[in-house]
Amino acid sequence: MPINDSSGNANNFKTETENMTGFRDALGFTVTEWRKDFCALTVPLGDQHMNRNGFVHGGVFMSLLDSAAGLCGTWCSVPGNVRKCITVSMNTHFINPAQDGLLRVEAHLISRGRKMFFVEARITRDDQLIATGAGTFRYVFGGENEEGVPSV
Repeated sequence: MPINDSSGNANNFKTETENMTGFRDALGFTVTEWRKDFCALTVPLGDQHMNRNGFVHGGVFMSLLDSAAGLCGTWCSVPGNVRKCITVSMNTHFINPAQDGLLRVEAHLISRGRKMFFVEARITRDDQLIATGAGTFRYVFGGENEEGVPSV
């Protein structure tokens, strides 16, 4: 798994990639790149991702877009510190169905204010566009500070 962290700080990236708890564990994604204003995830598709028609459930796509987008705006350069956010709104466009393979989700920060940030994200499989999304997020619990806050 490549570490792509332009500050040279691999500590927070390592912590994030090893934190597979709760819903994230159920989705089964891995953070493959994370740096200021960008995040990429990958997820190998399995039976747990499928709807009754044999395609990936739309909620899986939405959750992956949301996860990558939130991380995109909360990268932190201070080892051991974190930045947190909540999703205010998100729109999703489903372009193509998926049944198997490895999905890649990329999120790019579009704009940031003092308390909110805006992200565009996309899911691909090989070179095929699967879904896109755009979201608005609000920083919480000190997340607006680029240095973050100590992890609790």
